[in-house]
Amino acid sequence: MVGFDEIVANKYLPCIRDAVEAGYVDSYSVIDLDSERSTIEERIQGVDLKPREVIYLPDSGHGPTVQRDQPELIGAALRQLRLPELPMKVYIATEVRAHEAYLRYCVENGIDSLVEKPVLAPLVDGRFAPYRITEVMQELIAQAGRTGAKHSVMTLSRYHRIYNGELLRSLEERVRDWQAPVMSFHLRAAGGVWNLQHEYESRHDHPYRYGYGMVMHGAYHYIDLAVQCLSLNKLVFPDRRFRLEVSSFGAFPTDQQLRIPKPAASRFEDGHPRWPDAESLARSFGETDITTTFWLVDIESDRTLTVGTLSFEQTTPSICSWQDLPEDVYNKNGRTSSVDLKRSCRPSTPHTSTATTCPAGTTRTRSMPSLG
Repeated sequence: MVGFDEIVANKYLPCIRDAVEAGYVDSYSVIDLDSERSTIEERIQGVDLKPREVIYLPDSGHGPTVQRDQPELIGAALRQLRLPELPMKVYIATEVRAHEAYLRYCVENGIDSLVEKPVLAPLVDGRFAPYRITEVMQELIAQAGRTGAKHSVMTLSRYHRIYNGELLRSLEERVRDWQAPVMSFHLRAAGGVWNLQHEYESRHDHPYRYGYGMVMHGAYHYIDLAVQCLSLNKLVFPDRRFRLEVSSFGAFPTDQQLRIPKPAASRFEDGHPRWPDAESLARSFGETDITTTFWLVDIESDRTLTVGTLSFEQTTPSICSWQDLPEDVYNKNGRTSSVDLKRSCRPSTPHTSTATTCPAGTTRTRSMPSLG
C-alpha cells in the first residue's frame, strides 16, 4: 500500500484483513514519506493487522508529494517489498498529485495496481493542469495494453447498491421497455463544508491551493454517475453519435468573504478578506462550487436529445463549530452532505394501466446518499 492515511486504516484495511484470513493475500506492506514517519507509526500501532514491512521515502520537506516522482526510489522500494515467487499488487492511496508517478511505474513494469480516485492530477509548474489528463491517460492505457497487467480504479459509486440497483437498473429497465431516451437529468451534490480562509492555504486534505477543487474533491463520483445515465440513450439510439456541450460557472475561495455570514465568520476570527486582490488570485485556487448546464445533441441532425444541470457545491450549510481542526478526524470540517437527483423519460407509446412503474412523462425525485 502506497500511502497509509486514515481512510486506508479505517475503511480498507479491514478488507485486506479479510483477504489475508481467507488466504487470498499473504501480507501487506506500506510505502510512505519519511516526513510522515511518526504519524504512520502511531497509526500502525492502532490497527490489528500490522504491515510486514514499512519503507519511508525521502522528501524535500516542501510538501507531501514533492519527491514521489522519482522512479528509481519507487522501483527500489517495490523490489525490496516483493516476496519471492509471489505476485505483488500495488494499492496507490497517496494524495492525488502523486498518483501518476506510482501508476506509471506499475504500468511500465507490468505490476497489477489499484489506484484511488481520481486517477491523476497532472501538474505543470506546480499547478493542476486538467488539459493534460486525456493525454496522460491515453498514454498510460496504451502502455498498459502492452504489458498485460491489470489496473483498476477505486470508484465506489460503481458498486453502490442504491446507485446501481435502485437508480441505474430501474432507469435502464424503463429505457428498454419504453424505448424512451433520458430527456432530462438534474443532479445536485452538496458538500456541507465551510473551510476557514487560511485553511485553503494550509490543508493537505483536499488542498485547493494546488489548483484543483470541487470537481477533483468528490464531484467526479457524480460526473461518472451522470455519464452512466446519459449512456443509457445508446439503448435507444445504438448507431447515432452525440456530442455533450456544457456551460459552467464557479465560485472560489477568494469569493468566500461575500458568501459567508459576517457574524458567523467573525466568531471564527475569519471575518476579514484574506485575499483583497481576489481577481488576480482567483486562478490560484481550485473551485469550491461549480454549476453546469448541459445538452446532449445528435451530431448528424443537430437536434437536442437531453438537457440538464449538474451542480457540485462544497460551500453549503455546515455544522462546523470549531476554530481549529480536530486531530485525526477524517472530514472534520462540519460536512452535512446531501444529493438530489431528478431524471425523466417519456414512453414512445401511450401509457396503459398494465404498466405500474411510472406514469407517462412523470419525473421522479429522490435524495441519494453522498459519495464524497
